[in-house]
Amino acid sequence: MKKNYLALLRHKLQNIRSSIRITYYKSMGLSTKGALKLGKIRCNWPNNVRFGNNCDIEDGVLFKITQPFSGLNYIQLGDNVFVGADCQFNSSTQIIIGDNCLIASNTTFVDTGHENVLGTLINKQPCTFESIILGEDVWIGTHCSILKGVKIGNGSIVGAGSVVNKSIPENQIWAGVPARYIRNRI
Repeated sequence: MKKNYLALLRHKLQNIRSSIRITYYKSMGLSTKGALKLGKIRCNWPNNVRFGNNCDIEDGVLFKITQPFSGLNYIQLGDNVFVGADCQFNSSTQIIIGDNCLIASNTTFVDTGHENVLGTLINKQPCTFESIILGEDVWIGTHCSILKGVKIGNGSIVGAGSVVNKSIPENQIWAGVPARYIRNRI
């Protein structure tokens, strides 16, 4: 009986902490359409992050905006999105996640790359930027990397540990390094 009481108390304290975090980030400009469960996140420009209704963001998630004053640089999550622990959203343009998506722990989104012309140091070459867009009802397995310019169609699945460097059509399952077509969803 005592264990159940302590578990209930812990759950209530977690909800209070989440409410305090939401209030803090909203005061810094974070936008949310409704209910939100927010773990211990890191977010350098909350005014460039938008959450839909009923999102669940676990602890350790990083929302990093590199060009906050451009007006075009933001991260947007749709309704009913789950983001697992220790995911990273590194955005220099846009990262847009559709409704009802599941993103497992330790997944990284990076919408930036570098030119790679031979004969010039890579760190001296210009960066390239392309938006990342996930459709609705997408499931991303744990430890995936989603790279610049990728669009993942509605209803698609990406297997754990995959590196996605090209777009995925609707209702397909992809996996691997680099990710490749496995089969259609049935």
